Amino acid sequence: MAERRNGRTLLLGVGAAAIGAVLYLSRGATRDKDAVTYPPLDVPKPLGEDVWTVDSGPISAMGMQLPIRMTVLRLTGGGLILHSPTQYTPALAAALSELGTIRHLVAPSMAHWTFLADWQAAYPDATTWAVPVLRDRAQVRSANLRIDSDLGEAAPSAWAADIEQGLITGAGGFQEAWFFHKRGRTLVLTDLVENLDPQKLGPVTASLMRATMATGGTTALHARAALRPQAAQARAEVDRMLALAPEAVVFAHGDIFRGRGTEQLRTAFAWLKSPSPG
Repeated sequence: MAERRNGRTLLLGVGAAAIGAVLYLSRGATRDKDAVTYPPLDVPKPLGEDVWTVDSGPISAMGMQLPIRMTVLRLTGGGLILHSPTQYTPALAAALSELGTIRHLVAPSMAHWTFLADWQAAYPDATTWAVPVLRDRAQVRSANLRIDSDLGEAAPSAWAADIEQGLITGAGGFQEAWFFHKRGRTLVLTDLVENLDPQKLGPVTASLMRATMATGGTTALHARAALRPQAAQARAEVDRMLALAPEAVVFAHGDIFRGRGTEQLRTAFAWLKSPSPG
């Protein structure tokens, strides 16, 4: 068993090194940002009742150009939640002010926090929420990012009337909070599902994303590996999501599930019901 684990670790290390080498060799290639992303960019676009998306980017992840998305949720009374905030611009802030008052900034996963500081500076009275593991990240501590409250397994009183909430924890520091906006019938995820369009990516990035299953409207392989050790808890959280019957499912990277959200979500997490490692 130990030999098998060591062999698997070696293969993962070799695979990571190979990916790094390919990305290094292709580092000069760039694409027009509109080709990679989902324009119009940095403007709120209505998705459901009191739900908007803001597409932005591209961001650079290990040398790859990827689209990124923020979701805006309006609460009873007009307060706004910015989920996984993207880059701040005065024009975007002005557009959001027409929708409501920004009350909450949410970092829903270990990776989605890098644009928070600019929003905190612009809205110092907004409360910043983050998954608990984010406090332990050296990069977050060195950036002196302010985190006011931790996201838990249930919605806080600040938005419990409007939003259902859960928390999925895996190995290697993986943690993601999910949100279901009741009026908008919209489930908001971050990296639990990825649905990148390979036609919008550069050829090297598209190949890598296909290989990691990040283009299939499902959980990418790196996230699956993190969730497998806590599969029972992850399955329970997915069952909670499905029971809410979302009409739309939003995530940070790729095409949104629209209209058949529950059906597509069930398909996206079918791997979690299987005993196989894939």
